[in-house]
Amino acid sequence: MGMYIVPREVHLDESGQNAIIAWNGNEEVIILSTDVKSSESAIVLRILTLPSNPTKVEEGSFDSFTKLIEIINKKVRAIREREMYGVLGKVEAPGVEITFHEKIGAHDITIVKVNDLDYFIDWVKDFTVSKGFEYSEIPSEFKNTISSYLGRNLRYFVFDVIETSETKQTVNPLVYRFKSDFLYYPLEITAFSDVGLSYAHVNIFLIAKGTVNKTIVANAGLWPRTGFDYTIELNKKELEEVSPELGALFKSDPLVMNAYYYGSLNRLNRDLVVYEQDIHIPTFFDKISQSISASLVFRYSSGMWDEITGYAPIWIKILLAIIWL
Repeated sequence: MGMYIVPREVHLDESGQNAIIAWNGNEEVIILSTDVKSSESAIVLRILTLPSNPTKVEEGSFDSFTKLIEIINKKVRAIREREMYGVLGKVEAPGVEITFHEKIGAHDITIVKVNDLDYFIDWVKDFTVSKGFEYSEIPSEFKNTISSYLGRNLRYFVFDVIETSETKQTVNPLVYRFKSDFLYYPLEITAFSDVGLSYAHVNIFLIAKGTVNKTIVANAGLWPRTGFDYTIELNKKELEEVSPELGALFKSDPLVMNAYYYGSLNRLNRDLVVYEQDIHIPTFFDKISQSISASLVFRYSSGMWDEITGYAPIWIKILLAIIWL
């Protein structure tokens, strides 16, 4: 989320960002939490961009991240062992529509649909004053970022007012559910906000029907780590343990991947956008190939098969592997 603070003399730092992003092809759920602190007590305005109006916003739990990491670690250990052993709609004005407002825990949430940039900038000034901020000129970087989003038809913005202090605090995550034709996670709005110069750990979990193209992830500035070169499946029970919203999102078992970044947030200046064609759904033969390639028997004998089969197609090698095993 982009963060803006008043008065401007107060230094704001975001040292951590954790997100679970699940997309089933037409609907997405984001579970998002951040670590923030400021040089003195202050009110902070956080802004999140979304491609459509959320159908649900509710408080989540950091247990979602703990549980998902626990499940991933368990499955990664199993893979390594296999390798080792071989087996509201109120129209405020034409330029801005307020679609949601509610206090959820420590969050004061307002969601707006933006139709006109200049009107929106004026609305933001009035909104910040109404929330107790001192008047401050809107930074040009913020206006340019909003203009960029509107140019890509990303018109829904979440305004989240929280309070910060000198002690680092992890803000309870919020769960957003919304319609979308692509998997989406906003990064640009953070890069060009008041926390853009912060050095932070960004930990992103992607849950989809298949494996996300890691080049797309890398192009967004993130480092693909787990689940891109081998598949980690989540069943219905595991999804519900992480969050009931995730359990309701998928009809079949999806895959989970993890991407990471550490550094200055202003370098993450491209949103993560993944389309259907950027996701590879593993076939039955893909799964057999991965299972076999993880075994020592296959590794040991693959050199011998190369001598026998030369440059034979992979399916022939798979068939020989099955016979050999």
